[in-house]
Amino acid sequence: MAGQAGRYRISDVVLKRIRSSLALKLILASAVPSAVVLLVGLGALVEHSRRIALTSPTMAFEELRDGAVVGTLLALTFAGMTVALAVRHFLIKPIQSLGQVMARAELGEFLVRARVSSEDELGKLSKSFNTMLSRVTDMAVTEIEAREELSLQAELKAVNEQLQAHVGEMELLLDVSKAISGTLDLPEQLQLLGKQICARLGVAEFSVMLVDEATHQLVVEAVAGDAPATVRGMRFHLGEGVAGEAAAKGQTIYVKDVDSDPRYLHYKGRAKTTGSFLAVPLRSKGRIVGVMNMNRRELDAFDARAVRLAEAIAAQAALAIANARLYQQTLELSFTDPLTGVANRRQLFLRLEQEFSRSVRFGDPLSLTMIDLDLFKHVNDRHGHTVGDGVLRGVALALRRNVRKIDIVARYGGEEFCIVLPRVGKPEAIEVAEKLRRAVAAAKLPGPDGGGPLSVTISIGVATLGIDADDVAGLIEKADQALYEAKREGRDRVAMAIPVQRASA
Repeated sequence: MAGQAGRYRISDVVLKRIRSSLALKLILASAVPSAVVLLVGLGALVEHSRRIALTSPTMAFEELRDGAVVGTLLALTFAGMTVALAVRHFLIKPIQSLGQVMARAELGEFLVRARVSSEDELGKLSKSFNTMLSRVTDMAVTEIEAREELSLQAELKAVNEQLQAHVGEMELLLDVSKAISGTLDLPEQLQLLGKQICARLGVAEFSVMLVDEATHQLVVEAVAGDAPATVRGMRFHLGEGVAGEAAAKGQTIYVKDVDSDPRYLHYKGRAKTTGSFLAVPLRSKGRIVGVMNMNRRELDAFDARAVRLAEAIAAQAALAIANARLYQQTLELSFTDPLTGVANRRQLFLRLEQEFSRSVRFGDPLSLTMIDLDLFKHVNDRHGHTVGDGVLRGVALALRRNVRKIDIVARYGGEEFCIVLPRVGKPEAIEVAEKLRRAVAAAKLPGPDGGGPLSVTISIGVATLGIDADDVAGLIEKADQALYEAKREGRDRVAMAIPVQRASA
């Protein structure tokens, strides 16, 4: 049993060496069949020669010689064919298969694998090649993953930067919206808008032009940054300059270099500007209400994102400006007499209270004139109320033209007007009243169709705070009493209120 086991171990070792050696395979594949063939052939030749020798020894020798030669040639031929077949089976075909796999791997197919059909040198080579491909594949996968990770990181970084920029834009829009929506005072709105844009967008010069409904011109209402304050109030026709063209077309106009664009007027030559310029129309409910202008010192300094952001800000600003204007118009309507355009009774009492408080606080004089048109009922009865309304408007215009800007002309009711004269004493108030009386008497007021202008006269009563009265109600009452005194004395004249001391006496 021990000997048999030893033989088994020896045979296993021999078989293992044969399987792991390509040379031994080729030798055995070619030598063993050739030896078998040679031995068989020699045996057959000897037997054939023995039979012939029994009959003729000479012929047997020749036959043996010829048979040996032929047998040798046949054995060599068979051995060559066997070697060729063995080489083709054990060497050429595996090498060709391995070469095909290598060619595919060379083209970038790293997932292919060579076929391992033996444990010889070619099998080991195939295993090594497969191991190399696995490592190359792992490296390629690692590189691809690294590239994808880098690409993903770059994309995430770009997306993060875009999100941060978008958040910054949203914050700016929110801040602008809060700033301009926190007040309905238009000048304050425009001032806050200019500060926000100059600080947050890096704008060197900022200005807002609004359309004057009366003249249909653009008026510079607000400036910020380095823009000269002297340009405020400057007027541009629609289509004039870059801003005028933006308003006329209702389109954003971007000038990359103001020195190379003849449309840019440099504030009509008042201030030299360099860099790039952006004019964005302010549109509200389909109507152009103005233009928002921004200047940066660098050339081509506004990219597409900056232009879109400016247009978004302009949309908010236009809405806020329209609301402020509507609010102002509402205030004017609530405090303005619709027929004559002067302050109404409500505004009169409000301003009187304000001026009374100021007079008491600072000790400034305050006077009030009460005015009534003489025989105005005859005008209405003779020419109609339409002409009467025209006369009232003409008298109001004459009064406004002959007082200061700080004076308040108001319609008290019917054909009566009041004028509040801040910081005016009684002697000066009488002089102003005489000036107004003469101005109205000289005014040519509109008459009926086909007729000439009309003329009217007025009677005026004058009262002064601290002399004739001590409060607003008393001031109005004294001025009204003085007015009726002027009418009683014959109209077209000025009468003074009786001072408190004299009235008491």
